[in-house]
Amino acid sequence: MKLELELAIRFLRRRTGLLLRGTALAAFAGIALATAALVITLALMTGYSQAISAALQRGNAHMVGFALGRLAADEASALAVRMAGVEGVSRTTPVTYLTGLMDDPGEPSNPVPVTLKAVADPPSYTGLESWPVRAGLSAVLGQRLAHQTGIGEGDVATVRLPPEAGSWILPTLRLDIVGTFSLAFAEFDEHWIVVPLDQALRALPGSAVAGIEIELVDPMAVDRAREALEEIDSRLLFTDWREMNSALFAALRWQTLSLFLVLCLVVAVASFQVSSALIVLAIDKQRSTGMLQALGATPARVRKILVLSGLLLGGSGVGAGIVLGCLASWIMSAVRAIRFPPGLAKVYMVDHIPLITTPFHLAAVAGVCILLVLLASIWPAWKTSHQDPVVALRAV
Repeated sequence: MKLELELAIRFLRRRTGLLLRGTALAAFAGIALATAALVITLALMTGYSQAISAALQRGNAHMVGFALGRLAADEASALAVRMAGVEGVSRTTPVTYLTGLMDDPGEPSNPVPVTLKAVADPPSYTGLESWPVRAGLSAVLGQRLAHQTGIGEGDVATVRLPPEAGSWILPTLRLDIVGTFSLAFAEFDEHWIVVPLDQALRALPGSAVAGIEIELVDPMAVDRAREALEEIDSRLLFTDWREMNSALFAALRWQTLSLFLVLCLVVAVASFQVSSALIVLAIDKQRSTGMLQALGATPARVRKILVLSGLLLGGSGVGAGIVLGCLASWIMSAVRAIRFPPGLAKVYMVDHIPLITTPFHLAAVAGVCILLVLLASIWPAWKTSHQDPVVALRAV
């Protein structure tokens, strides 16, 4: 194997013809660019998925235990204290959710649909350590919602809730805005309002606690935590951030796989340039291969030399493409190159997408690209290894 590798390196280093030099350079550049495109695409999809996951975890906690029946505030607080003692749980708080329409001072006839998240303790993203003591109902608006309506800290917002069964009266809440938050997630930043749970329950006497929000030390350890939490109270139905968004993440996985397969076809097309370069190499080194066969080299050995030549040429392109793709991904993430205006943020759900490369994806890219280069190298190597040594030695 050492002799074949040394001869393959010599074949590539001693390029005498302009045609051979040009085809080899084209093969190297084509493989490198196709590989870099594959790395950047996978980094983009990984960053997109992680950006959505991080925003969902910050906005909705890692797990929520929904009450199957009516849950009073004091009972919910006691349950939250018991759940906080479970191993792996970092924070628990009672929560309830309300939907309504918020008046837009700029367009009174076009109210904005909002979701009110009432929690006992303010989430960390609000920037509050505790809820301020006020006569009215304190609230923290999503940053895009505040910008859209022109309502900011110190202002008062009006939210109208759906009427109760059998009534035409719309319950109205007046919110004292004490700040804004930004999760870089369009749904939260444009439609969510966070309010204190106790104040919301006092303002709406007929309402109750919807459940308990649970944050974990390890967001991926939801299955282990669920087993311990279900033993505390059977009236709670637990779900986690993965289950609540399973359709979204399934679509992202299929999209990533589809893009990977499509770009693998691009790499396959580029690998044909390696095949072309090997054909030119075989013609240029025809007398050398004929001499090797005359000296006793078997067709298998000649074939191995040419395949190694193709792997060295294509493999160097794959390596250069991986380095180029990683470097481009790092630069694009550092300068936040992929950012969306408000209109597109609604479509893609996030304000910007980082590009994140993972060892698994890099290994997959390297493996697939090397395999394609190997397949492209076999045919010209096999064809050359079966040539007549006498004819090869007579070649000029």
